[in-house]
Amino acid sequence: MRSLLLLAILVPLIASEAVPECKKVKDCATCAESHIHVFGFKENCRWCVETKSCGGPFSCPLGKAVVQRDPFKCPHKHSESKGRRYTDRLGRSVFAIALAARDNNATECLANARPDVTVIKQYTVECDKAGNNCGAFLSVSQEAKAIYIAYKGSSFDKQDVLSPCFLSSQLFAEFVHGLAAQLGAWEKFVDDAGVITYFHQAFQKLFIESGLQDDLMELRKKHPAYRLWLTGHSLGGSLASMTALYAAHHKLIDQSKIRLITFGEPRTGNVAFAKAIETEIDFRYRVVKRNDLVSNIPNSVDPNAILLTPAMFDKQPLFYRYLVHYDNLMAKGDSFKVCELSDDHGCRNLAGAVDINDHVTYFNVNHDEYNKARCPRNMLQ
Repeated sequence: MRSLLLLAILVPLIASEAVPECKKVKDCATCAESHIHVFGFKENCRWCVETKSCGGPFSCPLGKAVVQRDPFKCPHKHSESKGRRYTDRLGRSVFAIALAARDNNATECLANARPDVTVIKQYTVECDKAGNNCGAFLSVSQEAKAIYIAYKGSSFDKQDVLSPCFLSSQLFAEFVHGLAAQLGAWEKFVDDAGVITYFHQAFQKLFIESGLQDDLMELRKKHPAYRLWLTGHSLGGSLASMTALYAAHHKLIDQSKIRLITFGEPRTGNVAFAKAIETEIDFRYRVVKRNDLVSNIPNSVDPNAILLTPAMFDKQPLFYRYLVHYDNLMAKGDSFKVCELSDDHGCRNLAGAVDINDHVTYFNVNHDEYNKARCPRNMLQ
């Protein structure tokens, strides 16, 4: 017992002797790649995001965002220039399109919410053995000089008897596949980027096999200068981000013309997926309302990469930048902040992200009531 007590006292003291080597570093990227030796063992320096300082194992405030080993997790500034930044008005306009994907008649819905948008075709496929459907539509706006693909979010229609009472069978299936992903079971998407198996199957059926990709390319021939906007809520957000990466990576569309805005998107892929999204897509925002439960699954076992080896950490789920977080009801005029970290730790209370109601009331609008009312424009303005 005395030996353990002595060790507990000595380790911080010896580590503190080496910490000045870390403290000499003044930028996050260099700090993340630096290390010291404690008792002959390699110990990584830590960049403390809150204090913007580099230190050793015990330097950063407990529970705050830490960057080590991989400079990718360092804060990156988002653009504030016109046409590149996120605004509440933009979010509401795009969300009207995302909600139209939930409607069996997207044309009628958009006639009220976004009359400038013309639906080219609506797509529905059966995306799992439980008979749950996945949906999307392809549309164009000559006024906005834009092509839109919007994906339908997770269905709440069918309950699974094995799932918690608030989960539909589709959400439960996503949750189970997410647990497998936490253990490193990813479906290969592009290069080393992996995604949750359920999402991969849905993408294959909905974007590739349904003809959506072919129809998009035909529409692009008619409007080569138009931007491509990709959006969706929940599962739809994951499919939108996958489509953005797929289109950019395979050079279907010049990445400078791709715009990605998702709402309530879960962690779609692994670390390589997050890195690929950031490499390929410049304009990208994930909008999250307050304590949205779905926007925090699947969790990373070790978000700050303190315990896992680099190889093990690379198999963990990770968000891409940039999170747009509304820590409120998302009513008209409510504030938001844009997170500059690769995952959301340090930008919102992930431990408190347990509210399913927040997932279905973005912009202070009940999604079901919005669609039942035939998508009135004033509900989102």
